[in-house]
Amino acid sequence: MNESNVNSKKSIIQNIKNFKIYLNERFPLGKNSFFVLIFTLSGYIYTSLLYNSKIMYLFTNGVKIGIFQYKIIALFIIIFMFFFQLRITDEFKDYEEDLKYRAYRPVQRGIISLKTLGKIGIATVIIQIMLAHVIDPEIIYFMIFVWIYMFLMAKEFFIKKWLTKRILIYALSHVVIMVFITLVIVEATQYIVPKNIFDVFILQWYKHNIDFALIPLFALNYLNGIVLEIGRKTRKNDEEEHGVQTYSKLWGRKKAVIVLSLLFVIEYFFVILGLA
Repeated sequence: MNESNVNSKKSIIQNIKNFKIYLNERFPLGKNSFFVLIFTLSGYIYTSLLYNSKIMYLFTNGVKIGIFQYKIIALFIIIFMFFFQLRITDEFKDYEEDLKYRAYRPVQRGIISLKTLGKIGIATVIIQIMLAHVIDPEIIYFMIFVWIYMFLMAKEFFIKKWLTKRILIYALSHVVIMVFITLVIVEATQYIVPKNIFDVFILQWYKHNIDFALIPLFALNYLNGIVLEIGRKTRKNDEEEHGVQTYSKLWGRKKAVIVLSLLFVIEYFFVILGLA
């Protein structure tokens, strides 16, 4: 093996190690996989119960049709990659601010470059499109909504100065992405269902009731996004960082915790409504 091949191999190994460091610090696979799995399954199972209750509990040939199919794995990976893409777009969006106030982060330390993250992001989009064909190519149309909104978020909706001065409006506008990601799950769930059985057993009036029953799911996931946003930016006094906006700074820690508690109560209401 010549010297150039050895150096190339070392470079690839080092890049892999650097990417692992980045993931450990900025996007831990363990806890994020768990979160995305719960997020995906909750939307998938809830929607399946709504659209397939006539199927699931109807004995056509003595066997109950289950809701879990192998395509859920493809859907999980698609949703997981959406959240990873959000992390990557944040790295681009917040680069200058992080360089100024959080130079300890891996991109700012030179562990991994924005160019490399951009290439990885493009690769995940290609993988998502391939996996969408495993489920149904039509869901790509709904995935496009996510990518468009992600782009607008990365550009701060082209009103960066105005938006960054209003941290709550900033959060409320960015969390809308959760609704679009939920829409992908809902649409994918319908495609996973055998369409011919769906058409036979679900009456038109029942479809309208189902569409209304999806409102709690979208509302709950939107609120979950707000809870995550406020929760991760509510800190103890000794955890606050200079130049970093947090809700504990803006409102005070006590008020921020009260707001979070009220959001949990509202979320509980939507859970009950969904179950009803």
